[in-house]
Amino acid sequence: METIDIFQKVIDYIEENLKTELNIEELAAMAGFSTYHFMHVFGDMVGMPLYAYITKRRVKNAIYEIYKGSKLIDTALLYGFDTHAGFFKAFKREYGCSPSKYIKSTLVCKPDLVNLRREAKLMLTQTQLRQILLNWNIDSKTEIKEVYFFGGNIKAWNIGEQYVLKTGMDISGLRTHILFAEALSKEGINSAYQVKTRDGKDFIQDGERFYVLLNRIEGRYLTPEERYSYDRELTGEKYGIAIGKLHKVLKSHEDNLEVNDTNLYDVVTKWAMPETKRIMEQWNCPLPEEFYNEYTANFGRLYDKLPKQIIHRNPNPTNVIFNGNDVSGFIDFDISEKNVRIFDPCYCATGILSEAAEITGGYEKWPEILKGVIKGYDSICSLSTEEKQALIYVIYSIQMIFIAYLNGHDDEKAAAMENRKMLIWIWKNADKLSFE
Repeated sequence: METIDIFQKVIDYIEENLKTELNIEELAAMAGFSTYHFMHVFGDMVGMPLYAYITKRRVKNAIYEIYKGSKLIDTALLYGFDTHAGFFKAFKREYGCSPSKYIKSTLVCKPDLVNLRREAKLMLTQTQLRQILLNWNIDSKTEIKEVYFFGGNIKAWNIGEQYVLKTGMDISGLRTHILFAEALSKEGINSAYQVKTRDGKDFIQDGERFYVLLNRIEGRYLTPEERYSYDRELTGEKYGIAIGKLHKVLKSHEDNLEVNDTNLYDVVTKWAMPETKRIMEQWNCPLPEEFYNEYTANFGRLYDKLPKQIIHRNPNPTNVIFNGNDVSGFIDFDISEKNVRIFDPCYCATGILSEAAEITGGYEKWPEILKGVIKGYDSICSLSTEEKQALIYVIYSIQMIFIAYLNGHDDEKAAAMENRKMLIWIWKNADKLSFE
């Protein structure tokens, strides 16, 4: 059975059980995936996080029943919303207005069932795209280039040098992105913000699908050579400061953003660590048992004391844009989640380490970059004693997740080998890494 068919079965099961408590572990087992891997594949396949999808379907079915005459509070409770306020908040995030206003202004139809194969067939010609672009006040002759096809139901096109046209099904996620962009813009952090349509709307909607025109961020990401240059600690500090400022903004908007809540310790100990241990032995580069025992004991002791919040989750150096000498913005928030906050600066630093092989003496130079990233982040988001102690274990976590994830990806053999090399080097040189 193909992966898309496996996840169609999960989608159908969710639809049949929207009025019951849905257990993530059971859904993952149904698909034959680990919980962590299931959550990410689901997001790729469906185009939005699992929790967001379930909430979306509950809201859609609930408002239809309310429209047909059911009491709002009774229906909200039936679909798993604990309070009227909880349902109201979820509804407004999806539709942009109150349930009563929506019912008065809209003919509410029974929600269509989701068909992943049908949604995967979206294809638009240049003529169709130009027709869609008439909704915005831009040059109709602007060059159009396809960017990517993502998860079966998201597509994007570069519109000249200034814009990106994106389409998808996750309208709630789009509203979240718009909120991200507006909040970041107020703090001087650029992200791809929406261009208003001719009639002043943030996006246009065609049934379940949205189309939004986004501005492209001015600037570029640094090359490995630029990151490892003579002032590499200062460069690292700029990354850390930018991530810290980003976290301040994301923290202030947590109540309005819906993302997956990830337990990093569980992900590693229940999936990534056993896989890493097996893979390292398979490739004749095993780590001693003391490495795994120390990780489990020490990170387990620290984990519950670590601050958690919404993070970028993928601030690799190609997703951090510089304009001149300073960070001008971030891109790709599509896998943002709630996690330990120090994941992001550690992820950025290990992303830079993955380029070390391209640089003469890169591995020996990297500790200075790491020091700069942590120093910069600490200057904005003051690190606790427990966070400083946990930094090395978060770095280990990231490497084990990559090693486990890349296993079996034939097109990523070089990256898989490099990540195994990175973990061994980090472990052997942990005493040289400064976090003060």
